[in-house]
Amino acid sequence: MSEVTITAPLRSRFGVSLPILFALLVYVNVIGLPHHTLEDPDTYWHIVLGRWIIDHAAVPHRDLFSFSMPGAPFVPFEWLAEVAIAAIYDYFGWAGLAAAAALSAAATLALLLRLLLRSLAPIHALLATALAWHLISGHILARPHIFALPILVLWTAALVKARDEDRAPPLWLVPLMVLWANLHGSFIFGLALAALFAVEALIAAPDWRSRRRAARSWLLFGALSLLAALVTPFGIEGLLQPFRLLGMSFALAALIEWSSPDFQHYNPLELWIMVVLVAAFSLQWRLPATRLIMLLLLLHMALQHRRHIEILGLLAPLLLAPALARQLEDRPGGSRTLQGVDRAIAELKKPATGLGIAVSLVLFVVLTAAVLPRQRLHMADDLTPAAALAAVGARHIDGAVLNDHAFGGYLIFQGIKVFIDGRADFYGDAFMKRYAQAVTLVSDQLPQLLDQYRIAWTLFAPERPAVQMLDHLPGWHRLYGDGVAVVHVRDDQTKP
Repeated sequence: MSEVTITAPLRSRFGVSLPILFALLVYVNVIGLPHHTLEDPDTYWHIVLGRWIIDHAAVPHRDLFSFSMPGAPFVPFEWLAEVAIAAIYDYFGWAGLAAAAALSAAATLALLLRLLLRSLAPIHALLATALAWHLISGHILARPHIFALPILVLWTAALVKARDEDRAPPLWLVPLMVLWANLHGSFIFGLALAALFAVEALIAAPDWRSRRRAARSWLLFGALSLLAALVTPFGIEGLLQPFRLLGMSFALAALIEWSSPDFQHYNPLELWIMVVLVAAFSLQWRLPATRLIMLLLLLHMALQHRRHIEILGLLAPLLLAPALARQLEDRPGGSRTLQGVDRAIAELKKPATGLGIAVSLVLFVVLTAAVLPRQRLHMADDLTPAAALAAVGARHIDGAVLNDHAFGGYLIFQGIKVFIDGRADFYGDAFMKRYAQAVTLVSDQLPQLLDQYRIAWTLFAPERPAVQMLDHLPGWHRLYGDGVAVVHVRDDQTKP
Protein backbone atom coordinates (compact mmCIF):
# COMPACT_ATOMS: atom_id res chain seq x y z
CA MET A 1 0.00 0.00 0.00
CA SER A 2 2.82 2.42 0.79
CA GLU A 3 4.15 2.04 -2.77
CA VAL A 4 0.79 3.00 -4.24
CA THR A 5 0.34 5.99 -1.97
CA ILE A 6 3.70 7.39 -3.07
CA THR A 7 2.67 7.74 -6.70
CA ALA A 8 -1.04 8.44 -6.33
CA PRO A 9 -0.53 11.99 -4.92
CA LEU A 10 1.95 12.69 -7.73
CA ARG A 11 -0.66 11.72 -10.27
CA SER A 12 -3.58 13.50 -8.59
CA ARG A 13 -1.66 16.69 -7.89
CA PHE A 14 0.12 17.22 -11.21
CA GLY A 15 -1.72 14.92 -13.63
CA VAL A 16 1.51 13.57 -15.12
CA SER A 17 1.87 10.22 -16.84
CA LEU A 18 4.54 7.56 -17.20
CA PRO A 19 5.32 8.40 -20.87
CA ILE A 20 5.79 12.08 -20.03
CA LEU A 21 8.13 11.26 -17.13
CA PHE A 22 10.09 8.93 -19.44
CA ALA A 23 10.28 11.67 -22.08
CA LEU A 24 11.68 14.08 -19.50
CA LEU A 25 14.29 11.53 -18.50
CA VAL A 26 15.37 11.01 -22.12
CA TYR A 27 15.41 14.73 -22.83
CA VAL A 28 17.54 15.54 -19.79
CA ASN A 29 19.95 12.77 -20.68
CA VAL A 30 20.41 13.99 -24.26
CA ILE A 31 20.69 17.73 -23.57
CA GLY A 32 23.01 16.94 -20.69
CA LEU A 33 25.52 15.79 -23.34
CA PRO A 34 24.33 17.86 -26.32
CA HIS A 35 27.62 17.64 -28.23
CA HIS A 36 26.75 14.04 -29.09
CA THR A 37 23.89 15.30 -31.27
CA LEU A 38 26.33 17.41 -33.30
CA GLU A 39 28.74 14.73 -34.48
CA ASP A 40 27.74 14.37 -38.11
CA PRO A 41 29.21 16.55 -40.89
CA ASP A 42 26.05 16.25 -42.99
CA THR A 43 24.30 18.64 -40.61
CA TYR A 44 26.32 21.45 -42.16
CA TRP A 45 25.09 20.91 -45.70
CA HIS A 46 21.55 20.16 -44.52
CA ILE A 47 21.50 23.69 -43.05
CA VAL A 48 22.76 25.24 -46.29
CA LEU A 49 20.30 23.35 -48.45
CA GLY A 50 17.42 24.23 -46.13
CA ARG A 51 18.39 27.90 -46.34
CA TRP A 52 18.47 27.75 -50.13
CA ILE A 53 14.98 26.23 -50.22
CA ILE A 54 13.64 28.91 -47.86
CA ASP A 55 15.29 31.76 -49.78
CA HIS A 56 14.16 30.55 -53.22
CA ALA A 57 10.79 29.06 -52.17
CA ALA A 58 11.69 26.08 -54.34
CA VAL A 59 13.43 22.72 -54.13
CA PRO A 60 16.55 22.28 -56.31
CA HIS A 61 16.65 19.51 -58.88
CA ARG A 62 20.29 20.07 -59.85
CA ASP A 63 23.44 20.05 -57.74
CA LEU A 64 24.44 23.30 -56.05
CA PHE A 65 27.45 22.35 -53.99
CA SER A 66 30.09 20.40 -55.94
CA PHE A 67 32.50 21.25 -58.73
CA SER A 68 33.15 17.59 -59.51
CA MET A 69 29.54 17.03 -60.70
CA PRO A 70 28.22 20.51 -61.49
CA GLY A 71 24.56 20.65 -62.43
CA ALA A 72 24.07 16.89 -62.11
CA PRO A 73 20.54 15.70 -61.21
CA PHE A 74 19.97 15.93 -57.46
CA VAL A 75 17.02 14.55 -55.48
CA PRO A 76 16.97 16.08 -51.96
CA PHE A 77 14.15 13.86 -50.74
CA GLU A 78 14.65 15.10 -47.16
CA TRP A 79 13.92 18.69 -48.16
CA LEU A 80 11.21 19.36 -45.58
CA ALA A 81 13.41 18.22 -42.70
CA GLU A 82 16.23 20.37 -44.10
CA VAL A 83 13.97 23.41 -44.06
CA ALA A 84 13.22 22.68 -40.40
CA ILE A 85 16.92 22.20 -39.60
CA ALA A 86 17.88 25.48 -41.29
CA ALA A 87 15.11 27.42 -39.58
CA ILE A 88 15.97 26.03 -36.15
CA TYR A 89 19.67 26.75 -36.61
CA ASP A 90 19.14 30.29 -37.90
CA TYR A 91 16.84 31.18 -35.00
CA PHE A 92 18.35 29.19 -32.13
CA GLY A 93 21.84 28.11 -33.24
CA TRP A 94 23.48 24.81 -32.40
CA ALA A 95 21.68 24.70 -29.05
CA GLY A 96 18.37 24.77 -30.90
CA LEU A 97 19.36 21.84 -33.09
CA ALA A 98 20.56 19.84 -30.08
CA ALA A 99 17.28 20.56 -28.28
CA ALA A 100 15.22 19.63 -31.35
CA ALA A 101 17.02 16.29 -31.72
CA ALA A 102 16.59 15.57 -28.01
CA LEU A 103 12.91 16.53 -28.09
CA SER A 104 12.20 14.34 -31.13
CA ALA A 105 13.93 11.35 -29.52
CA ALA A 106 12.04 11.93 -26.26
CA ALA A 107 8.72 12.22 -28.10
CA THR A 108 9.43 9.02 -30.03
CA LEU A 109 10.11 6.99 -26.90
CA ALA A 110 7.20 8.53 -24.99
CA LEU A 111 4.91 7.62 -27.88
CA LEU A 112 6.32 4.10 -27.94
CA LEU A 113 5.73 3.69 -24.21
CA ARG A 114 2.19 5.04 -24.44
CA LEU A 115 1.34 2.61 -27.25
CA LEU A 116 2.88 -0.36 -25.42
CA LEU A 117 0.87 0.45 -22.30
CA ARG A 118 -2.26 -0.41 -24.29
CA SER A 119 -1.45 -4.10 -23.97
CA LEU A 120 1.52 -4.58 -21.63
CA ALA A 121 1.87 -4.15 -17.89
CA PRO A 122 3.79 -0.95 -17.02
CA ILE A 123 6.99 -2.75 -16.02
CA HIS A 124 7.14 -4.73 -19.26
CA ALA A 125 6.37 -1.66 -21.35
CA LEU A 126 9.08 0.27 -19.50
CA LEU A 127 11.68 -2.45 -20.05
CA ALA A 128 10.90 -2.65 -23.78
CA THR A 129 11.08 1.14 -24.13
CA ALA A 130 14.32 1.31 -22.16
CA LEU A 131 15.87 -1.26 -24.52
CA ALA A 132 14.66 0.78 -27.50
CA TRP A 133 16.26 3.88 -25.99
CA HIS A 134 19.52 2.01 -25.60
CA LEU A 135 19.47 1.04 -29.28
CA ILE A 136 18.71 4.51 -30.66
CA SER A 137 20.97 6.42 -28.26
CA GLY A 138 23.96 6.30 -30.61
CA HIS A 139 21.98 7.79 -33.48
CA ILE A 140 20.30 10.78 -31.82
CA LEU A 141 21.77 13.34 -34.19
CA ALA A 142 20.64 16.68 -35.62
CA ARG A 143 19.79 15.11 -38.97
CA PRO A 144 16.55 14.57 -40.94
CA HIS A 145 15.99 11.01 -39.72
CA ILE A 146 15.38 12.17 -36.16
CA PHE A 147 12.17 13.95 -37.19
CA ALA A 148 10.84 10.81 -38.90
CA LEU A 149 11.14 8.52 -35.87
CA PRO A 150 7.82 9.52 -34.24
CA ILE A 151 6.06 8.89 -37.57
CA LEU A 152 7.71 5.47 -37.85
CA VAL A 153 6.36 4.48 -34.42
CA LEU A 154 2.89 5.91 -35.02
CA TRP A 155 2.58 4.28 -38.47
CA THR A 156 3.65 0.87 -37.21
CA ALA A 157 1.39 0.98 -34.16
CA ALA A 158 -1.61 1.87 -36.33
CA LEU A 159 -0.89 -1.07 -38.66
CA VAL A 160 -0.48 -3.45 -35.72
CA LYS A 161 -3.76 -2.29 -34.18
CA ALA A 162 -5.57 -2.67 -37.50
CA ARG A 163 -4.35 -6.25 -37.80
CA ASP A 164 -5.23 -7.11 -34.23
CA GLU A 165 -8.75 -5.82 -34.82
CA ASP A 166 -8.90 -7.55 -38.21
CA ARG A 167 -9.71 -4.43 -40.18
CA ALA A 168 -8.13 -2.08 -42.69
CA PRO A 169 -5.67 0.56 -41.48
CA PRO A 170 -7.18 3.99 -40.80
CA LEU A 171 -7.12 6.43 -43.72
CA TRP A 172 -5.57 9.20 -41.61
CA LEU A 173 -2.30 7.35 -42.19
CA VAL A 174 -2.39 8.43 -45.85
CA PRO A 175 -1.68 12.15 -45.20
CA LEU A 176 0.86 11.03 -42.60
CA MET A 177 2.67 9.22 -45.43
CA VAL A 178 2.76 12.48 -47.43
CA LEU A 179 4.55 14.15 -44.52
CA TRP A 180 6.89 11.19 -44.04
CA ALA A 181 7.84 11.00 -47.73
CA ASN A 182 8.94 14.65 -47.65
CA LEU A 183 10.90 14.28 -44.40
CA HIS A 184 13.05 11.20 -44.83
CA GLY A 185 13.67 8.21 -47.07
CA SER A 186 12.61 5.75 -44.38
CA PHE A 187 9.05 6.12 -45.70
CA ILE A 188 9.98 3.23 -48.03
CA PHE A 189 10.13 0.98 -44.99
CA GLY A 190 6.66 2.15 -44.00
CA LEU A 191 5.29 1.02 -47.36
CA ALA A 192 7.10 -2.32 -47.08
CA LEU A 193 5.72 -2.84 -43.59
CA ALA A 194 2.18 -2.24 -44.84
CA ALA A 195 2.77 -4.89 -47.51
CA LEU A 196 3.93 -7.39 -44.87
CA PHE A 197 0.83 -6.80 -42.77
CA ALA A 198 -1.34 -7.20 -45.85
CA VAL A 199 0.21 -10.62 -46.45
CA GLU A 200 -0.39 -11.49 -42.79
CA ALA A 201 -4.05 -10.48 -43.14
CA LEU A 202 -4.45 -12.79 -46.14
CA ILE A 203 -2.77 -15.71 -44.36
CA ALA A 204 -4.81 -15.23 -41.18
CA ALA A 205 -8.17 -14.95 -42.97
CA PRO A 206 -10.34 -17.99 -42.04
CA ASP A 207 -12.08 -18.38 -45.40
CA TRP A 208 -12.09 -17.13 -49.00
CA ARG A 209 -14.71 -14.49 -48.32
CA SER A 210 -12.67 -13.00 -45.49
CA ARG A 211 -9.55 -13.26 -47.61
CA ARG A 212 -11.13 -11.30 -50.47
CA ARG A 213 -12.35 -8.64 -48.05
CA ALA A 214 -8.90 -8.32 -46.51
CA ALA A 215 -7.28 -8.18 -49.95
CA ARG A 216 -9.58 -5.36 -51.08
CA SER A 217 -9.14 -3.26 -47.96
CA TRP A 218 -5.37 -3.63 -47.69
CA LEU A 219 -4.89 -3.19 -51.44
CA LEU A 220 -6.85 0.06 -51.29
CA PHE A 221 -4.80 1.27 -48.34
CA GLY A 222 -1.56 0.26 -50.07
CA ALA A 223 -2.52 2.04 -53.28
CA LEU A 224 -3.46 5.22 -51.43
CA SER A 225 -0.24 5.10 -49.40
CA LEU A 226 1.83 4.63 -52.55
CA LEU A 227 0.12 7.58 -54.20
CA ALA A 228 0.72 9.63 -51.05
CA ALA A 229 4.42 8.78 -51.22
CA LEU A 230 4.50 10.32 -54.70
CA VAL A 231 3.23 13.68 -53.42
CA THR A 232 6.70 15.21 -53.28
CA PRO A 233 8.58 17.68 -55.49
CA PHE A 234 10.20 14.68 -57.21
CA GLY A 235 7.35 12.27 -57.87
CA ILE A 236 8.59 8.84 -58.90
CA GLU A 237 12.23 9.92 -58.52
CA GLY A 238 11.71 10.46 -54.81
CA LEU A 239 10.28 6.96 -54.55
CA LEU A 240 13.20 5.39 -56.41
CA GLN A 241 16.03 7.31 -54.74
CA PRO A 242 16.17 5.22 -51.51
CA PHE A 243 16.36 2.06 -53.63
CA ARG A 244 19.31 3.50 -55.54
CA LEU A 245 21.09 4.14 -52.27
CA LEU A 246 20.45 0.58 -51.09
CA GLY A 247 21.87 -0.66 -54.37
CA MET A 248 25.25 1.06 -53.83
CA SER A 249 27.25 -1.93 -52.65
CA PHE A 250 30.61 -0.17 -52.28
CA ALA A 251 29.28 2.95 -50.53
CA LEU A 252 27.17 0.93 -48.11
CA ALA A 253 30.21 -1.15 -47.17
CA ALA A 254 32.57 1.83 -46.90
CA LEU A 255 30.40 4.31 -45.01
CA ILE A 256 30.46 3.62 -41.28
CA GLU A 257 26.78 4.40 -40.70
CA TRP A 258 25.75 1.85 -43.33
CA SER A 259 28.26 -0.87 -42.45
CA SER A 260 27.45 -3.90 -40.34
CA PRO A 261 27.64 -3.50 -36.54
CA ASP A 262 31.06 -4.08 -35.02
CA PHE A 263 30.92 -6.58 -32.17
CA GLN A 264 34.65 -6.40 -31.39
CA HIS A 265 33.63 -3.79 -28.85
CA TYR A 266 30.43 -3.37 -26.88
CA ASN A 267 27.41 -2.78 -29.09
CA PRO A 268 23.89 -2.07 -27.74
CA LEU A 269 22.50 -4.58 -30.22
CA GLU A 270 24.40 -7.34 -28.41
CA LEU A 271 22.61 -6.58 -25.14
CA TRP A 272 19.24 -6.42 -26.92
CA ILE A 273 19.75 -9.82 -28.54
CA MET A 274 20.81 -11.41 -25.26
CA VAL A 275 17.87 -9.95 -23.32
CA VAL A 276 15.38 -11.13 -25.96
CA LEU A 277 16.91 -14.62 -26.08
CA VAL A 278 16.91 -15.00 -22.30
CA ALA A 279 13.30 -13.80 -22.09
CA ALA A 280 12.15 -15.97 -24.98
CA PHE A 281 13.70 -19.16 -23.59
CA SER A 282 12.98 -18.62 -19.90
CA LEU A 283 9.40 -17.42 -20.43
CA GLN A 284 8.74 -19.78 -23.35
CA TRP A 285 7.42 -17.11 -25.68
CA ARG A 286 5.08 -18.25 -28.43
CA LEU A 287 4.77 -16.02 -31.47
CA PRO A 288 2.66 -16.24 -34.62
CA ALA A 289 4.78 -17.31 -37.55
CA THR A 290 4.21 -14.05 -39.43
CA ARG A 291 5.37 -11.91 -36.47
CA LEU A 292 8.40 -14.13 -35.99
CA ILE A 293 9.31 -13.66 -39.65
CA MET A 294 8.92 -9.88 -39.30
CA LEU A 295 11.15 -9.91 -36.21
CA LEU A 296 13.80 -11.90 -38.06
CA LEU A 297 13.64 -9.49 -41.00
CA LEU A 298 14.18 -6.56 -38.63
CA LEU A 299 17.09 -8.36 -36.99
CA HIS A 300 18.59 -9.13 -40.41
CA MET A 301 18.36 -5.46 -41.35
CA ALA A 302 20.04 -4.41 -38.10
CA LEU A 303 22.87 -6.91 -38.57
CA GLN A 304 23.34 -5.83 -42.18
CA HIS A 305 23.38 -2.05 -41.64
CA ARG A 306 23.83 -0.35 -38.29
CA ARG A 307 21.51 2.43 -39.45
CA HIS A 308 18.66 -0.07 -39.06
CA ILE A 309 19.37 -0.88 -35.41
CA GLU A 310 17.03 1.86 -34.25
CA ILE A 311 14.22 0.44 -36.42
CA LEU A 312 14.60 -2.91 -34.68
CA GLY A 313 14.53 -1.30 -31.25
CA LEU A 314 11.44 0.80 -31.91
CA LEU A 315 9.34 -1.64 -33.92
CA ALA A 316 10.03 -5.05 -32.39
CA PRO A 317 8.10 -4.25 -29.17
CA LEU A 318 5.11 -3.00 -31.17
CA LEU A 319 5.07 -6.14 -33.31
CA LEU A 320 5.39 -8.53 -30.39
CA ALA A 321 3.34 -6.82 -27.65
CA PRO A 322 -0.10 -8.10 -28.75
CA ALA A 323 1.12 -11.71 -28.93
CA LEU A 324 3.06 -11.57 -25.65
CA ALA A 325 0.65 -9.54 -23.53
CA ARG A 326 -1.60 -12.47 -22.61
CA GLN A 327 1.35 -14.82 -22.09
CA LEU A 328 3.04 -12.41 -19.69
CA GLU A 329 -0.23 -11.70 -17.90
CA ASP A 330 -1.15 -15.38 -17.46
CA ARG A 331 2.26 -16.41 -16.19
CA PRO A 332 1.77 -17.67 -12.60
CA GLY A 333 3.86 -16.32 -9.77
CA GLY A 334 6.58 -14.05 -11.09
CA SER A 335 8.82 -11.64 -9.30
CA ARG A 336 7.22 -9.95 -6.32
CA THR A 337 9.50 -6.99 -6.93
CA LEU A 338 8.20 -6.55 -10.48
CA GLN A 339 4.62 -6.93 -9.31
CA GLY A 340 5.24 -4.31 -6.65
CA VAL A 341 6.69 -1.90 -9.19
CA ASP A 342 3.67 -2.45 -11.42
CA ARG A 343 1.32 -1.60 -8.55
CA ALA A 344 3.38 1.43 -7.60
CA ILE A 345 3.22 2.99 -11.06
CA ALA A 346 -0.31 1.84 -11.99
CA GLU A 347 -1.70 5.37 -11.54
CA LEU A 348 0.94 6.80 -13.86
CA LYS A 349 -0.22 4.48 -16.64
CA LYS A 350 -3.21 6.77 -17.21
CA PRO A 351 -2.90 9.54 -19.84
CA ALA A 352 -1.73 12.90 -18.59
CA THR A 353 -4.30 15.55 -17.79
CA GLY A 354 -4.28 19.04 -19.26
CA LEU A 355 -2.49 20.27 -16.17
CA GLY A 356 0.07 17.49 -16.46
CA ILE A 357 0.80 18.40 -20.07
CA ALA A 358 1.14 22.09 -19.18
CA VAL A 359 3.47 21.32 -16.26
CA SER A 360 5.55 19.08 -18.52
CA LEU A 361 5.91 21.76 -21.20
CA VAL A 362 7.10 24.21 -18.56
CA LEU A 363 9.62 21.66 -17.32
CA PHE A 364 10.95 21.10 -20.86
CA VAL A 365 11.42 24.84 -21.32
CA VAL A 366 13.05 25.31 -17.92
CA LEU A 367 15.42 22.39 -18.46
CA THR A 368 16.40 23.69 -21.87
CA ALA A 369 17.03 27.19 -20.56
CA ALA A 370 18.98 25.86 -17.57
CA VAL A 371 21.21 23.33 -19.31
CA LEU A 372 21.96 24.33 -22.90
CA PRO A 373 23.08 27.98 -22.50
CA ARG A 374 25.85 26.88 -20.13
CA GLN A 375 27.51 24.88 -22.86
CA ARG A 376 29.32 26.47 -25.77
CA LEU A 377 27.85 24.28 -28.47
CA HIS A 378 29.31 23.77 -31.90
CA MET A 379 29.79 21.00 -34.40
CA ALA A 380 32.41 18.39 -33.48
CA ASP A 381 35.96 19.77 -33.78
CA ASP A 382 37.21 16.89 -35.91
CA LEU A 383 34.58 17.77 -38.53
CA THR A 384 35.33 21.51 -38.51
CA PRO A 385 38.71 22.39 -40.07
CA ALA A 386 38.29 26.09 -39.32
CA ALA A 387 41.99 26.82 -38.67
CA ALA A 388 43.05 25.04 -41.86
CA LEU A 389 40.55 27.02 -43.89
CA ALA A 390 41.75 30.25 -42.29
CA ALA A 391 45.31 29.42 -43.35
CA VAL A 392 44.13 28.87 -46.92
CA GLY A 393 42.32 32.20 -46.91
CA ALA A 394 45.30 34.03 -45.44
CA ARG A 395 47.50 32.83 -48.32
CA HIS A 396 44.78 33.60 -50.90
CA ILE A 397 44.68 30.08 -52.26
CA ASP A 398 42.09 29.80 -55.04
CA GLY A 399 40.89 26.97 -57.20
CA ALA A 400 39.41 23.52 -56.74
CA VAL A 401 39.91 21.52 -53.55
CA LEU A 402 40.22 17.76 -53.17
CA ASN A 403 38.69 17.37 -49.76
CA ASP A 404 38.24 14.72 -47.14
CA HIS A 405 34.78 13.19 -47.30
CA ALA A 406 34.13 14.24 -43.69
CA PHE A 407 35.01 17.89 -44.42
CA GLY A 408 32.59 18.31 -47.31
CA GLY A 409 29.74 19.54 -45.13
CA TYR A 410 31.83 22.25 -43.48
CA LEU A 411 33.21 23.47 -46.81
CA ILE A 412 29.67 23.76 -48.19
CA PHE A 413 28.71 25.63 -45.02
CA GLN A 414 31.54 28.07 -45.76
CA GLY A 415 30.41 28.57 -49.36
CA ILE A 416 33.18 26.51 -50.97
CA LYS A 417 32.44 24.10 -53.81
CA VAL A 418 33.51 20.59 -52.85
CA PHE A 419 34.89 17.54 -54.58
CA ILE A 420 32.78 15.25 -52.40
CA ASP A 421 30.52 15.36 -49.36
CA GLY A 422 28.07 13.11 -47.50
CA ARG A 423 25.56 12.75 -50.36
CA ALA A 424 26.57 9.23 -51.36
CA ASP A 425 23.37 8.67 -53.32
CA PHE A 426 24.14 11.77 -55.43
CA TYR A 427 27.75 10.87 -56.29
CA GLY A 428 27.07 7.22 -57.03
CA ASP A 429 28.98 4.03 -56.33
CA ALA A 430 31.62 4.31 -59.07
CA PHE A 431 32.60 7.86 -58.08
CA MET A 432 32.71 6.97 -54.38
CA LYS A 433 34.85 3.90 -55.06
CA ARG A 434 37.37 5.76 -57.19
CA TYR A 435 37.68 8.54 -54.62
CA ALA A 436 37.99 6.19 -51.61
CA GLN A 437 40.61 4.00 -53.26
CA ALA A 438 42.59 7.06 -54.37
CA VAL A 439 42.79 8.80 -50.98
CA THR A 440 43.56 5.55 -49.15
CA LEU A 441 46.23 4.71 -51.74
CA VAL A 442 44.56 1.39 -52.54
CA SER A 443 44.82 2.49 -56.17
CA ASP A 444 47.21 4.80 -58.02
CA GLN A 445 44.41 7.23 -58.88
CA LEU A 446 45.38 10.12 -56.58
CA PRO A 447 47.74 11.91 -59.05
CA GLN A 448 45.19 11.35 -61.83
CA LEU A 449 42.42 12.92 -59.75
CA LEU A 450 44.63 15.90 -58.95
CA ASP A 451 45.31 16.51 -62.64
CA GLN A 452 41.90 15.58 -64.08
CA TYR A 453 40.00 18.00 -61.83
CA ARG A 454 42.77 20.64 -61.81
CA ILE A 455 43.02 20.50 -58.04
CA ALA A 456 44.75 23.56 -56.53
CA TRP A 457 44.74 22.46 -52.89
CA THR A 458 43.78 19.52 -50.72
CA LEU A 459 42.21 19.24 -47.30
CA PHE A 460 42.49 15.90 -45.49
CA ALA A 461 42.44 14.54 -41.96
CA PRO A 462 46.02 13.90 -40.73
CA GLU A 463 45.56 10.11 -40.62
CA ARG A 464 44.47 9.88 -44.26
CA PRO A 465 47.10 7.97 -46.35
CA ALA A 466 46.84 10.61 -49.08
CA VAL A 467 48.58 13.06 -46.73
CA GLN A 468 51.75 10.97 -46.76
CA MET A 469 51.81 10.82 -50.54
CA LEU A 470 51.20 14.55 -50.90
CA ASP A 471 54.09 15.25 -48.53
CA HIS A 472 56.40 13.73 -51.15
CA LEU A 473 54.55 14.34 -54.41
CA PRO A 474 56.53 16.57 -56.82
CA GLY A 475 54.88 19.93 -57.42
CA TRP A 476 53.10 19.91 -54.05
CA HIS A 477 53.97 21.12 -50.56
CA ARG A 478 52.34 21.20 -47.15
CA LEU A 479 50.86 24.59 -46.31
CA TYR A 480 49.26 23.86 -42.95
CA GLY A 481 48.66 21.02 -40.54
CA ASP A 482 47.13 20.47 -37.11
CA GLY A 483 45.33 17.69 -35.27
CA VAL A 484 42.20 18.20 -37.36
CA ALA A 485 43.30 18.80 -40.94
CA VAL A 486 46.29 19.08 -43.26
CA VAL A 487 46.43 21.37 -46.29
CA HIS A 488 48.63 20.81 -49.35
CA VAL A 489 48.85 23.20 -52.29
CA ARG A 490 50.41 23.14 -55.71
CA ASP A 491 53.73 24.96 -55.81
CA ASP A 492 52.39 27.47 -58.35
CA GLN A 493 49.36 28.33 -56.16
CA THR A 494 51.12 29.86 -53.18
CA LYS A 495 50.94 33.63 -53.12
CA PRO A 496 52.96 35.98 -50.91
